[in-house]
Amino acid sequence: MGDFEDAISEEMLPAERRQRLIEWFKTNQAGVTQDLARMFNISVSTIRRDLDLLATEGLVRRTHGGAVAIRSRATFEPSTDMSRRTAVEEKQAIVTEALKLIEPDQSLLIDTGAVICHLLADGVAQLDYNLTVITNDLYVAKALTYRENIKLIVPGGACRFGSFSLLGEPALSFLKDIRCDTFFMSAAAIDEECVSETLLELVQLKRAMVDAARETVLLADSSRFMARALHRTAPIERVSTIITDPGLADEDRVRFPTPNPAFRIAQM
Repeated sequence: MGDFEDAISEEMLPAERRQRLIEWFKTNQAGVTQDLARMFNISVSTIRRDLDLLATEGLVRRTHGGAVAIRSRATFEPSTDMSRRTAVEEKQAIVTEALKLIEPDQSLLIDTGAVICHLLADGVAQLDYNLTVITNDLYVAKALTYRENIKLIVPGGACRFGSFSLLGEPALSFLKDIRCDTFFMSAAAIDEECVSETLLELVQLKRAMVDAARETVLLADSSRFMARALHRTAPIERVSTIITDPGLADEDRVRFPTPNPAFRIAQM
């Protein structure tokens, strides 16, 4: 944090401190309460009050361990490392809820390009009944390798630099002839009209997976909602179920059409 951290004074006025906090969130997607308290040289209870105030003003969204920035996702794509440090408990709770939907002998599609899908794969690896899993994510594939009860299919493609995603052919052609029970999907952004992404190649793969599945279950922490990324992935009506955390405001949830999608709120 360098010069920014050096400029912070113990005598900083609350309004000035909160303005500095706003500036910090303009260039950082997520902050952990303890880290922010240390950075601003204040108590954890004080930084929590600051974050609560910024949340009421719609500038950040509170998570269990801190806060995430609310920003347009038209072109912003957080790194995998950043995603692993953002809304950790929320994502794990969502995955726990998602695992309840999986039944023996089902065929599953697991999305690529998101940490929440990696956490789901870790959970699926612990199940002891027979499943078929199709994925184009190298992390998911590794997590499910050497599991005798899981038939693993990786259609393949070109690995996107800096990620676990295999994109393009031959996966798109392969998925045209696949009919799976459930597609567990992630998203960069979600609003009441559509699910959207920042990368066109990823959108093409996700659309093929939506078409290949009987139902689509969207896994997304509450920071992903009421935002829109550059590329439309699918109309929100194509999503059967959304699993999210309690951070999604009731007034936002009721804006979504019914009966699709149905909401399941993970217990924290």
